[in-house]
Amino acid sequence: MKVCEKCFDDIEIKQFIHSVSSQIGKCECCSETGAIIEVVEILDFFSEFVKIFKFNKHGTPLIEIIQEDWRIFSSTVTGVQFLSDRDVSESIKSSLENASAELEFNAKLPVSYIDEINESVSFWDSLKNDLKYKRRFLTDIRDMEEYGWDAMFNVFVSIDNRNSLYRARINNDGATIPYPINNMGAPKKELSTPGRANPQGIPYLYLSRNLETTLYEARASFLDYISIGVFKIIPEYQAKLVDFTIRQSPFNFIDTLVDFTKAKLLREKISLDLSKPLRRFDSELEYIPTQFICEYIRFFTGADGIQFYSSLEKQGINVVLFNQESIECVDVEVHQITEVKIESIKID
Repeated sequence: MKVCEKCFDDIEIKQFIHSVSSQIGKCECCSETGAIIEVVEILDFFSEFVKIFKFNKHGTPLIEIIQEDWRIFSSTVTGVQFLSDRDVSESIKSSLENASAELEFNAKLPVSYIDEINESVSFWDSLKNDLKYKRRFLTDIRDMEEYGWDAMFNVFVSIDNRNSLYRARINNDGATIPYPINNMGAPKKELSTPGRANPQGIPYLYLSRNLETTLYEARASFLDYISIGVFKIIPEYQAKLVDFTIRQSPFNFIDTLVDFTKAKLLREKISLDLSKPLRRFDSELEYIPTQFICEYIRFFTGADGIQFYSSLEKQGINVVLFNQESIECVDVEVHQITEVKIESIKID
């Protein structure tokens, strides 16, 4: 079967096909016309990739886990077509843990991650329970080191004076006058309440990458007046953030794929907890695990902060800085909320 770069959403596979293809033609997988190669030229990639999975009759369909966790293919339909090719299916089946010779392979074969990956990632759930209900201040860091967590947060992005960051504060009593610049930063330690990242009394600065995201994060209501602070990193400084939004191709890490997968899945689980809004009836105990992780990152990686996706605005990105020494508010604007859209689903 001949495949093309349009079959895939993974940047590494797309670039590989683009670089080695010597033929333009119709793709036998997605039916698009473009640079094509024989599927056997990328089978080694996929044979190594599927070694992170095992056959599990109670698991998730292979195509579903590939698309949800990795976005390898341009569409699920294309992925099913690719995985149904005889050469592909035979190669994958031979690399899949727990797959017997009699097993009939197809794109919807139920799989799960291998035990080594599951154990490392699921330790987060165990740690959360311990931090909330068993042992909060004397957590054994050695358990984290045994699972390799000390290397899992070494993915960084830098921001400097060319980047603008934003923080919103709802104006009291409908005032149209903006807060003073010196009131737009993090609160004083005596007034600092617990948040997703910071414990009570240890203020962190919560920011967003764009203005719209910070309006969502402020939980602004219709007709509210909002002071928007514009922040800049101080000149000649680069703030180093642990990046929970990064997307990396697994095919760049074939030689260390198990460790790479553990780190990727762990960061995604923690990112979900970081972005999860606290509901009115939730306990502040829910903050403790992510507060712990942020403190771990702060002191074990030397990072200035973290960035992660907002749960309140699609594709919005939030930034938390552990201190304010590297950033300053350069302007404050007043905005009024003119529209709020709310959607719901029926709970049976």
